[in-house]
Parts: sequence; structure tokens; C-alpha cells
Amino acid sequence: MTAARSYSNPLETGLAHHRAGRLAKAEKAYKRVLAKDAKDAHALHLLGLAAADRGRGERALQLIEKALALEPENANFLHSAGHVLATVGRFEAAAERYEAALAVDPDRALTLSNLGNVLRRLDRIDAATRSLQRAVELDPGFAEGWSNLGLALRKAGKEADAKAAFARAVALRPNGANFRYNLANAALAADDFESAAAAFRKVLELEPAHAGACMNLATALKRQGDLAAATDVLQDTLAALPKNHPATAEVHWNLGLNLLTAGDYRRGWREFEWRRRMPGYGAEAPRLPAWRGEPMGGRRLLVNHEQGFGDAFQFMGFAGDLAARGAEVIYRGPRAMLPIIGCMTGVSGTVAFEDPLPEAHAWVPMMSLPYLLDLTEPADLLRGETLVPSGPGAAAYTERLAAIAGLRIGICWQGNPDYRADRDRSIPLKSFIWLARLPGVTLIALQKGAGRDQLTGWPGGLPLIDLGAEIDAAGGAFMETAQLIRSLDLVVSSDTALVHLAGALGIEAHVALASMPDWRWGLEGGRSVWYPTLTLHRQRRPGDWDEVFRRIAQTIERRARTHA
Repeated sequence: MTAARSYSNPLETGLAHHRAGRLAKAEKAYKRVLAKDAKDAHALHLLGLAAADRGRGERALQLIEKALALEPENANFLHSAGHVLATVGRFEAAAERYEAALAVDPDRALTLSNLGNVLRRLDRIDAATRSLQRAVELDPGFAEGWSNLGLALRKAGKEADAKAAFARAVALRPNGANFRYNLANAALAADDFESAAAAFRKVLELEPAHAGACMNLATALKRQGDLAAATDVLQDTLAALPKNHPATAEVHWNLGLNLLTAGDYRRGWREFEWRRRMPGYGAEAPRLPAWRGEPMGGRRLLVNHEQGFGDAFQFMGFAGDLAARGAEVIYRGPRAMLPIIGCMTGVSGTVAFEDPLPEAHAWVPMMSLPYLLDLTEPADLLRGETLVPSGPGAAAYTERLAAIAGLRIGICWQGNPDYRADRDRSIPLKSFIWLARLPGVTLIALQKGAGRDQLTGWPGGLPLIDLGAEIDAAGGAFMETAQLIRSLDLVVSSDTALVHLAGALGIEAHVALASMPDWRWGLEGGRSVWYPTLTLHRQRRPGDWDEVFRRIAQTIERRARTHA
């Protein structure tokens, strides 16, 4: 029989309990030390760490700061203060404490790694990378350091170097699920979907309930073109996740996107509703009863904007359905969008997010309208012209364009670069050269903001008029653009708000789509279920925009001959 181990003092006893996860007993032992000597810095420090481990961050900081007051140059205490500050989201203060610890002891690999992490969170990427590189130089066997370095390198856009760092972490600790997860994400970011899928499956072998790996495996399979397998993964994930798992809503939402992509609107809209349970999704809900789809009988319904500008044109297209049910529809959204959305069928009024709420009887998120209106068949979703812009218009531009002979085509190539899938949907401006070479065609650039830098590389001999910098300077977003494109012959664009604007106006538009497009365009066919005037042109090979634009050019060449 083995004798129980004895400890020479309460501090050692507390440490033994602490390492074994018996936090209450550890705290009791540390307090016994402090009862004898209230200025025992090491007991204060350890009691602070126990408080941190119990999720009591502010109490932990108080105790560790007391320890630091007694020993201000103790590198361990400074490191612990940085750690606790980082866990409560005070990253600037955490960085200061880590830097102070390193001023005392410059060769602490763990402190350098933790400092790199908080600097990365503060978007000080160069400094983060230097700190993490120093950490792994000091300790080449530090798997966490290599993985953290990979995260910083990814944020710096150095994907190949990041992948190498993640691979080093995995080699050092093959059973580290999160190290393999980071490596799999690097493969996904590099569009190596086959390797990414295999790597995510390995993560799930090690940690079957890793929700991030489940969702990203589904993404990798979807990007390989296997939407059915991706959907199966998400459904299996939901069956396996524990009740009330924090990722449940996001998995349901991703499942909804897949079902909508496949055209299963009945199940898709229901799953899509889970987005409303995701932390930080959409604008704050107003203090009003939620609309559940019942007839309104003349009552006022506040419709909350969600996501992007194009979504507003798409989903506020159902305001007419609400009005037909007796609702007085008030759109609540970004101030810049109020004038143009106020011109949509069924919209009675508008209010900006930052303004006081108007009197209303109920509210609804904009993108819940098809679900609550029970629009479950493709034919139910099709809307004709739902926008008739009013106001002074763009007479100066339309007169200028009227003088142009031949076919006038409005173009847009770049969506919001902050959107997670923008790399796939936005198109190099040079792809539009296929259209500019057509006889009797003039391109009218309507691009605003990001992407305009590409205009400097446009060949001088090809017809293109740039209006993007001039329009919509007054009167609200899209107001002049809407008037202007009504005077054009057609629009050609990537998947941007402009195509939704054209669809809502009933204008002919041609949309260039990635091989795996956004959910709203489905997987096949040249017609849109949302807008009758849109034609969809899909990539046949991932990344090959030139082939798409050759086909669009053939279509427009026939149109140009007819126009002439």
C-alpha cells in the first residue's frame, strides 16, 4: 500500500490541489498561508490564478496586482497578469504586462508566444510575428508557439509560411486536434479542398465534437462540388452535438444555406432562421413583439435590415406581400439606404438605425420574410419590378450617355472585400475586356469604393466611361445609379448589390457566378428564381472567369447586332 504523499507547507498543498483541478481546496490552502502572512506575494499570486481558473477574472487581477505591488519585477507575476488581462479581453493592458515580464526575463518562450497572440488580436501583425518567431527560436519544440506563429502569418497574408508553421506544430504534437485544425484551415484558404477535407476528418477522429472542423469539412466538400456530402456532414454534426452546444445555431444556419442552395426552400428557410440565435448576428432587436406571419389588419410592421445592400433590394422586394396582408411597412436600416428603399413597392416609411424607433405594433428581420410568408416554391419567390426610383435622378449623366451610339453596358466587378466569400465572387476588371472588344459596345463603369484601383490598368484604346466616382454623391446610396442604369441597355456584373438593384428595377442584367456561388443563385440553370430579368452565367472551372466572359460576350454580341 502506497503511503499518502505529505507536503511541508500549505502552499505546496495548495499547488498539488491546483494542479489536480481541485480549485476550492487549493484556494483554502492559499488562504491559510495568507491568514498567517497577508503579504505573502506567492500565495496572493496563486490565489489569483485559482480565481482566474474559476472564471473570476477581475478578482484574479486584484490578487495578482497585490502580489506585483510586493514584487513588481517578478516575471512570473507579470506574465500571469498579462494572461488574465487577455482572457477578459483587455489586450492592450495584457501586452504591456507581457512586455514588462520580458524586460525582466527576455528569453521566456511562453511569454513571447502569449504576447504574439495579443498583438495579433490588436492587429499589430509585424510585432506579433517577430515575438512568435523569437519564441520558437528559443524553444524549437514549442508546438503551441509554432501554431500561434502560423495564425499570425495567416493574418499577414503569408499563407505558405503559415502552412509550414502549422505543419511543424502537428509534427511536434500529432494528436493536437487544434494544431491539425489550423493546418486544415490553411489548406482550405489555399483552395486545396481535397487536402483540407482529409485534414478536417483527422481533426474529427481526435475530437468528434469539434464543431469548427465539422462546419469547415462541410465547406471543403461543398467547394469540391459535393453539396450532398456537405449537407450530410452538417446533419450528422447536429445529431452528435451535446444539447445547448454554443455552435448549434451556426451549424443549423450553415445547413440552411446548403438546403437553400439546393433549392429546398421549405427546410432551408426553417434552418436559416437559426441565424437569429447566433451571437452578434444582425442589428439589435427592437423592443417590440415579433411578427409571426399573422395578418396585420392595417397595423404598422417594422422590418429590420440585415447584412448587405443587395440583401435589402432582394428581401424588401417582399414588402408588397406584407402590404397585401394589411401591414404598413416601415424599413429600418442604414441611413444611406433610406431614400432608395423608400421607393420600393409596399414600403410606407423608413427610419435609420440610430434614430428613435417609430410607433409600431411588431417587428421582423428582413431576411425572415420568405419563411414567415411561407414562400417555399421557386415560383413563389419570383418578383418583377419592385423599385421605381423618384427624385431628381441623374439627368446630367443620362444626357451624356444618350449621345453614345451603340450598346451601353453598365459594369461592376468588385463586391465588399470584407465579405468572407468575396475572393470567389469578385472578378478582375480585365475579364471585361472581352465585352469592350465587341463592335458597337461602350462600357460604363459603375464601381464604387474597393476595386476602382484596377481602372488604372485598363487598356486605353477600349471604350470605357468611368462614372463610379461621381454618382450617388448626393441623395443617398444607389439613387443616381438606379436612375442611370434605367437609361442603359443592360448591366453585366459580378455577384454584387448592382445585380439586385437591376433585378428590382426590372432591368436586363447578366451575372457572372463562381463555380460554387452564393446560396441564392442555386447550382444550375441560367435563370434566377428571384428576378425575371437576370441571366446567370456560371463558371465551368473554378477560377476561370475568361471562359465565362467569352460566353457573355457571345450573348451580348447577338444583342448588339439586334440593337444595331
